[in-house]
Amino acid sequence: MKIMKLHDDFTTLNWVKGELDDTLKQARQALEAYVEDPADTSLMRFCATYLHQAQGTLRMVELYGAAMVIEEMERLAEALLADAVPQREEGYSVLMRGMVQLPDYLERVQTGHKDIPIVLLPLLNDLRACRGEKLLSDSALFSPDLAAALPAGAKGLPKPLPLKELRSQALRLRLAFQAALLKWFRDSSQAQNPLRLRDVLDRLRTTVASGEEARRLFWIAAGVAEAVGEGALDSSASVKLLFGSVDREIRRFAEVGEEGMNSSPPRELVKGLLYYIAHSTSQSPRVEEIRQTYVLGSLLPTDQEVAHAKSSISGHNRALLDTV
Repeated sequence: MKIMKLHDDFTTLNWVKGELDDTLKQARQALEAYVEDPADTSLMRFCATYLHQAQGTLRMVELYGAAMVIEEMERLAEALLADAVPQREEGYSVLMRGMVQLPDYLERVQTGHKDIPIVLLPLLNDLRACRGEKLLSDSALFSPDLAAALPAGAKGLPKPLPLKELRSQALRLRLAFQAALLKWFRDSSQAQNPLRLRDVLDRLRTTVASGEEARRLFWIAAGVAEAVGEGALDSSASVKLLFGSVDREIRRFAEVGEEGMNSSPPRELVKGLLYYIAHSTSQSPRVEEIRQTYVLGSLLPTDQEVAHAKSSISGHNRALLDTV
């Protein structure tokens, strides 16, 4: 899912903005009517239907952060309909807030500003909290284009190894990876341990030929390990958790080979690794190449951009929040 993206061409949003505003207005009116007459469940069904329509439109124009919010709004509407929300008044209020804030947010994007869905995270989490769902971190709203072509720095073998040989090499390299991983977990202050992980990941990548997804994983994970080894990225619990997942993917690679990784790529893991590349201060050629390949510089907004985006969702529609 591509969530955070700088839009150079706003034509498609211009085409559908009026339709989106009308759909959200109809959803809001259905919600208002349901609050006045909760016995008429068809009103909340209409509300959920309008929200579903709006979600499809937002996904079509690739505004995935806003689409995630609409999806959570639809789920909350369905939960209210099923009497599965303990604090119904809070549910109504948060649902209304979404219907009020999203048009303002979309208007900001329509005028040429960067799509910064991170500012929608408080609303997204309030919607989830009403249903008792776990809250999301900002990494949930970060998603570069994982289909980007790999550069020369991520190259592998000219032709595939026989599966038996690949499996043998992968298992042997996994043992080396686990040894370095254990030392790093025990003592995060030693730079040679994450750098050893990087070296093992590089060797794993060079066992792969046409398996682009395996090469992608090993190349990016090596970049994260390098950033940690340089002191350009903290050895946080979250980063260590990701490398535990990398270890499991190495095992899977040994079991299923290149084609198996291609058919079922570890997209969430790769996204998580790229998130930390984007936040690292490393200026190494490897890390810079990863940043450029996935255009990571455009995916993290500046503090000024975040402040401007936040102001856009507390604007002229705010008075409508008193409706419910």
